[in-house]
Amino acid sequence: MTVNKDLPVHIIINPHSGHGGKRLVLADVRHELRAAGFDVVEYTTRAPDDATDRARAIANDASAVIVWGGDGTVNEVASGLAGTSVPIIACPAGTENLLAKELRIPADARGVANILQHGQLVSCDVGRVNGQSFLLIIGIGFDGEVVRRLSAIRTGHISHLSYFWPIWRTFWEHDFPKMHVECDGETVFDDFGLAFVGNISRYAVGLRICRDAQFDDGMLDMVVFRCREQTSLVLHAAWTLLRQHPVKGDVVYRRFRHATIRTATPVPSQVDGDIGPATPLDISVQPSQLKLLVPPRRAGWTFWPFRAE
Repeated sequence: MTVNKDLPVHIIINPHSGHGGKRLVLADVRHELRAAGFDVVEYTTRAPDDATDRARAIANDASAVIVWGGDGTVNEVASGLAGTSVPIIACPAGTENLLAKELRIPADARGVANILQHGQLVSCDVGRVNGQSFLLIIGIGFDGEVVRRLSAIRTGHISHLSYFWPIWRTFWEHDFPKMHVECDGETVFDDFGLAFVGNISRYAVGLRICRDAQFDDGMLDMVVFRCREQTSLVLHAAWTLLRQHPVKGDVVYRRFRHATIRTATPVPSQVDGDIGPATPLDISVQPSQLKLLVPPRRAGWTFWPFRAE
């Protein structure tokens, strides 16, 4: 696919994402795009949800949108562009960049320009939790508490090291809640534990928690770990590293279109790396999808994970 040069390419930038070399790459992206003949319009976000408002405002005046930020910024832009014909490129400019890694988006300026000129157009499912859109993964319980603690102390750009203290404290202090989980009208879990819902397979530090998730199949993946104490969590982590957790007897793995999660008292969640709503949660797949631009198929490859439109 070749992006229409009659309309500008917009870059939505989260100023709190990226540092050092990544900011130099952004300057190179500007240069490469203009050298390739693209009209480039930039916008720097100022507050939460600003990226969503900006995306909606430019939906009729953009050939594509480059998102320069982390997964939370990508989610905000997706909320504004889902259901439109405007594709996005999720550049790896944040801490984890789960979507960029899942889509194999390169971290160099020339690679980004190549996607605009020769990339494939694919569709991506968009999830919804309590009225809020998400693209990647929701963590309920332990994971949500870690992000809540991190957000309470965050003052700017974060790194993987920023998670150490929140994870350490949560590991020793967390009380695993009893969860009642229903998927497409069927009760699949009613015990103590923690849960994840994924639209993609990848999670932090390369873990494939939602191992079989595909972003374009019209479904979401539910993973619930039965867990009452910290030792069980360690064992679950080990099996997840080996990608064998879906076949364990104390793990529920389901694919669904609509799910609910209830707990006796409100339990925190994280949505695409940011603080999400507390339980109860109502989770579903939206009817509208998001357009993505991904790298072109490489010559000689017998397998390519994207289904072009």
